[in-house]
Amino acid sequence: MKKWSHHIQFYTVGWFFAAIFFYIVRQVGVKGVAGLNITFQHFLLFLPFFAIIPGIIFGSLQYFFEQQFHRKLALPMHLLRMLVAQLVAISLFSFIFTVVMYEGDFRDLLFSKSIFVFNFYIFLINLLLALLVEIINLIGRGNFLKLITGRFFSPKEEYRIFLFIDLKSSTAIAEKLGHIAYSQFMQDCYRDLDIVGNFNTEIYQYVGDEVVFTWDKKKVKSLKTCIDAFWAYSHKLRSKGKYYQEKYGVQPEFKAGMSMGMVTVVEIGDFKKEIAYHGDTLNTTSRVVDLCNQFGEKLLITRRVYDDLPKDDSTYTYEKTTEIQLRGSSGLTEIFSVHENVVALN
Repeated sequence: MKKWSHHIQFYTVGWFFAAIFFYIVRQVGVKGVAGLNITFQHFLLFLPFFAIIPGIIFGSLQYFFEQQFHRKLALPMHLLRMLVAQLVAISLFSFIFTVVMYEGDFRDLLFSKSIFVFNFYIFLINLLLALLVEIINLIGRGNFLKLITGRFFSPKEEYRIFLFIDLKSSTAIAEKLGHIAYSQFMQDCYRDLDIVGNFNTEIYQYVGDEVVFTWDKKKVKSLKTCIDAFWAYSHKLRSKGKYYQEKYGVQPEFKAGMSMGMVTVVEIGDFKKEIAYHGDTLNTTSRVVDLCNQFGEKLLITRRVYDDLPKDDSTYTYEKTTEIQLRGSSGLTEIFSVHENVVALN
């Protein structure tokens, strides 16, 4: 009954705003404005202008506000500030549009009902797009497309790469900072993960102080890209060492384990949907990252990953660390460490 009630509330609110929009368009905007004549030919001619220019303007505003304010403001305030800026941009956009297309007295258009509808429509579209962007960020770009297309409604197999990263000395840091400060500390660490977006990765899960990355093997030209993602994140944390030391008195450092293999992918959940991966590959990767402390290494990979890596690249050095039977595994697994070369660091 509670879930049914939530559906009723959601659709009631949605149809409330839909009815308002329908009334405005039907009763106010239907007549248009004398002097503003847009034929079908004009529409086709100006279609790139209607799409590309607003895309550049409002997309840039979205990006700017995400970079400048998203980390400092809660989502409602972030959206409010962004939408106020969009209203200013809409006014400018409307002015340019009417100067180009309007043939009558500009004052007639300025105070007409139709220009209100025009601006309201742009504002509504931008609001919906901004909310959609936040939803995509919440779910994950890759997962969003998979969910809306129903690609994994039935279980399927994929050959995927997994990289688990885990905060070193997490217990000691948590005891030092306390629960609230530690949560803020992890929040900052996870925000700096934006750099891994340059390596076409998907963030599968946040599990406490651990993050799970994944790649579709078919879409990765070189496994070195996946290793680059981890070291790029490590470098970013190191470059922000002053910030972390001044705010928390701690320099964050992550260890990582990497493996790959066949997994089952399926859409799960009804009350809350998500894409889930099942298989021994995830268990193996989890065990590998746990070995980092034992052997004093920052990044460990399995033999399967090592065999697929380019050996003619001078960025990294690979060394066999151990051959061990991982918990839950029937055979021995060869483990290799990955070190950055001094030349690569310079």
